[in-house]
Amino acid sequence: MSLRRRAATLAGAAALAFGPAVLLASPAAAAPLGCTTQYSVAGMWASSHCSAGTGKHQVVVLQRHPSPVAGPILVVGPCVPVGQTSHTGITGWPVESIRANTCG
Repeated sequence: MSLRRRAATLAGAAALAFGPAVLLASPAAAAPLGCTTQYSVAGMWASSHCSAGTGKHQVVVLQRHPSPVAGPILVVGPCVPVGQTSHTGITGWPVESIRANTCG
C-alpha cells in the first residue's frame, strides 16, 4: 500500500472515529467566561474567578524551583462553579504561569 493511500486511510478512520464526538458536543458546555487570576508569592496563594458562562473552573499555577534537578512545580486548585473562586496555596518559588482551567 502506498504512503498516500495509508495516509488517506488513516485520515478517514480518524474522521469516522472522532467526527461524531465533535458533532455531538454542545458548544456551550463547560465554558466559563470573564476569568481572572491573581497570586501572591509572598502570601503564598493563588486564585481564579470566572464571572460568566457555564460550567466549572480551577486555578492552575506553574512554578519554577531554583534547582534544575527538582523540575517544575504544578499546583492545582479545586474545581468550582462559575461565580465562585478557586483558591489554593502555592510555594514561595517564582511563578512562571497562572491560568483558569475548564474542569468537569
